[in-house]
Amino acid sequence: MLQALRRSTRSLETASAGELSQYLGSLSEDQLRGVASNVKGIYHELLFVEAENGDWDHVEAKVKEFTNHPGGDVEFLVDGSTIGEVQLKAVASEALVLEHLARYPEIDIRVTEEVAARMPGIESSGFSNEELTRDVYDRLAELQGDGLFDEISEGLATSSLVSSAIIAGKAARGQHFSGSQIRSFLVDAGIGASTAAVLDVLLIPLTS
Repeated sequence: MLQALRRSTRSLETASAGELSQYLGSLSEDQLRGVASNVKGIYHELLFVEAENGDWDHVEAKVKEFTNHPGGDVEFLVDGSTIGEVQLKAVASEALVLEHLARYPEIDIRVTEEVAARMPGIESSGFSNEELTRDVYDRLAELQGDGLFDEISEGLATSSLVSSAIIAGKAARGQHFSGSQIRSFLVDAGIGASTAAVLDVLLIPLTS
């Protein structure tokens, strides 16, 4: 998520987590919504590339150097030579997909699961628009909010384990959940039972 935020604005390319927090804190609600929408699209591209490069085939996926590149967002390479490209759309509307197809009929497109389900013949990227949106708003809210990203290392802050602990800890402070209730919440939210149990260690200082 931090990588996506840095890619969203050239002036943020080398920004630290603290500087990103200050940047978000300076935005109005309307500006923040615009940033969140932009970051979600970039986050989608980065996740797609990571998934493609983890499938053990000989094709490499890479995001384009500039986020406003016309046509495609991600290119496919074999032995360093480009063999194709694809446009990623993290949107809930079919209209934007049809607009791309009209402008760039020769460029493949991948959309979120929800849109693909409504558009026969259009392939899914494998990611849910609802989940992408929730991820982005949760992480940006944490980064903009109370400075928790400054208290732990950047690598840990972007892991699902720690971010889940932070969210659970906040809920516990506000609603006085017990440790067992928090673990149950995390399991219901899709965090594995064994992982949820490990969170006990992380939740102690957050819920005290």
